[in-house]
Amino acid sequence: MPASAEMFAQSSGSGILEDALTPTDWLQAGIIMCASIVLAIVVANVARRVLTHWVGPGFAAVGVSRLAAYLVFLVGLFYALTSLDVQVGPLIGAIGLGGLVLALALQKLVENFLSGLILQARRPFKVGDTALLGDHLGIVTDIDSRTTVLRGLDNTIVRLPNSDVAAGPIVNLTYEPLRRSELEVGVAYDTNLQTAAQCLTEALGRVQRVKAEPAAQALLTRFGASSIDFTLYYWHDSDVPTELATRHDVILSVHQGLAATGITIAFPQMVVWSGHNEDAQPYRGRSDILTAASPPDAALGPEPALARQLSRWRVRINSLRRFPPRQVATAPATHRHPLITGRSVGRGGG
Repeated sequence: MPASAEMFAQSSGSGILEDALTPTDWLQAGIIMCASIVLAIVVANVARRVLTHWVGPGFAAVGVSRLAAYLVFLVGLFYALTSLDVQVGPLIGAIGLGGLVLALALQKLVENFLSGLILQARRPFKVGDTALLGDHLGIVTDIDSRTTVLRGLDNTIVRLPNSDVAAGPIVNLTYEPLRRSELEVGVAYDTNLQTAAQCLTEALGRVQRVKAEPAAQALLTRFGASSIDFTLYYWHDSDVPTELATRHDVILSVHQGLAATGITIAFPQMVVWSGHNEDAQPYRGRSDILTAASPPDAALGPEPALARQLSRWRVRINSLRRFPPRQVATAPATHRHPLITGRSVGRGGG
């Protein structure tokens, strides 16, 4: 051993090295390190096989097997240092403090790493599934230590942080082999609804991609603004390309069936008014109507007297209308009022 190492070991009783090391000590430490490396490789292979059998191939099996191998290696390293009479207490404390600082600095990476392990263990989706993750729809191609990789329907690649995927909603569209879709169809209000329902059901039955079991249905759902609405429920394979192709075939079959039966597919209608009957001058060109009117306080005084006078005239006129004028045989030369009675005419003639 070099003299500097011996001086460092003997300088303080609280040093890392307690005594001088012999070649036997170094050989023993080397054997322990080699054994720990071999054991770490074996543990990694066994853990990967077991996890692949339980959770399937992917990041979880690889990540956990690597963590197990690192743990075995660290245990062997500490045991080898102990065989060299190295005080591992201060070393462990320094490593622990450094690990805490590193964990705080890499908090987001650690969160994504743990979220990736949770996704692999819980398996809400697997590689090859079509999933809706938040606002992103695509096929899951990989789950690594930081992100979940999606291949969009337009062949774009999207990488989502594992923490966001684990915390957000996950919709697995291909978890089951079959999936149900819906389509709304509106018919006119004067349509025979039983005939329309039968026609729509037959149209669904003519589409080959629509599954016979569970059976497709055409159900009345509501009275719309300009139509009576049906909702078509039909089942198909769960992948998105089949969903789009099935919807195309269903729309085509429904349109052909309704056209052959003579049923009108209703659509919103709007009545447009040209405005020819509108009074172009509702105030006859006057703009001083409000300003020329009498104020409310000035109108309160004469209004009761004017109303009483008008009511008296109305009563007199109604009483005179009860007695129609009598026709006179020989009209005199002078003009007489038409409301004069026959008795008055007699006196005038005498």
